Amino acid sequence: MRKVPIGAVVLVVAMIGLFVVTNWGAWFGESTPAADVVSIDADEPFAATPAKDWADGEAGVVIPPVEAIGAHPAAEVTDAYQRARAVVLAAMLDPAVILGVDTEPYVQLFAEGDRADLRAAIADPARVDRFLVRFAPGTTLMPQAPKVRGRMWAESAGAGKLLVRTRFVVAYPLLTDDGARVEVARIDTDLTVVGPGRPAADRGVWLSRTEGSRSSTECDRGHSPAALREPGSGGLPDALFDPDRPIESLFSCGG
Repeated sequence: MRKVPIGAVVLVVAMIGLFVVTNWGAWFGESTPAADVVSIDADEPFAATPAKDWADGEAGVVIPPVEAIGAHPAAEVTDAYQRARAVVLAAMLDPAVILGVDTEPYVQLFAEGDRADLRAAIADPARVDRFLVRFAPGTTLMPQAPKVRGRMWAESAGAGKLLVRTRFVVAYPLLTDDGARVEVARIDTDLTVVGPGRPAADRGVWLSRTEGSRSSTECDRGHSPAALREPGSGGLPDALFDPDRPIESLFSCGG
């Protein structure tokens, strides 16, 4: 009978041990540290967040006090604000838009010459969060209204043109395949509103700049504080709820 060298046996045992250690988590799952567990109250999902005292839904998207801006009369400024508010509401609060049913309520708010580019942009999963909120299929909004905080302001962009800047954060109570949680979305937009005194083809709302992000799409949910959920996940850092923080600094996903 041929003897098997002891060294070969040791090598085989070591390789089996390495294979088991490497795959243990996949076979049996990995536990979540107790420090990462945060519970949410289904009746008061925002109780543990800075959003608990924010306005509900559309009431949080407020037009500031209106006055003339340079050569732009108050009526023109009011119109520009109303158009900008409509964009924010569609992008962040319209159920058809944010649940991925229909994005045209958002697109149709813009000048005809801007719509084709917008449709192409929001069809790209890598870019859509810069323009509007879109949750994954199977996501359901809880009965409580989303909480909203932010502001808008306007400045002259030339004859017959106003630039309206919007900065809004929305906290959403959601039911997903992973359970109940609160997610936070932030969208900053600069909208050029072209009005009277300009060629008819130019009139309307044009998107000059947009930035946006969502807590759950920026981080690996299993290893970082991507969303405030029922037991089994970490909480969201307070900075995510601040519409005045630079957007690029908000979504640091340290474990």
